[in-house]
Amino acid sequence: MADLSQKEKWRIYEASQHYIDQCNQRQRDQDAKSDKWILTLAAGSFGLSFAFIDKIVPLSSSSYRELLIAAWACFAAVLILELAGFAVSSFIHSSMANAERKNILLKYQGETPENKDRTIFFNGVAVCGHISMLSFAGGVVCLLLFIAKNFIVQIN
Repeated sequence: MADLSQKEKWRIYEASQHYIDQCNQRQRDQDAKSDKWILTLAAGSFGLSFAFIDKIVPLSSSSYRELLIAAWACFAAVLILELAGFAVSSFIHSSMANAERKNILLKYQGETPENKDRTIFFNGVAVCGHISMLSFAGGVVCLLLFIAKNFIVQIN
């Protein structure tokens, strides 16, 4: 294999970096869509539960209220976790951009750039997302059980 010129190496690097940037952008877009959907579904589930206890089975005559409270707690956890994940993610991206600006200056001055590991923050955001989805699933299960049990009680 022939030695590559500096220009060819730079072209390969730029092409690779462009591909990596595209992959990162697609991942960020997908994460944003996922967060949007889970927030919308959690808020909609709150609305569904309120409509059910307002229009179909009034809260005063409903049974198994613990399931409804558990569903609300799960949906509230989803909203809190998603907002926390968004705040942490925003902080991470801002601090990483600032760190890169500082590193560029250090490189230009001939000094060694800082290399801080920030993966712990990304892991924290991922954990928020996973717990949020589990909480949403738990809320849906509790809400469906509440609705089903109250329909059965109402029918009998």
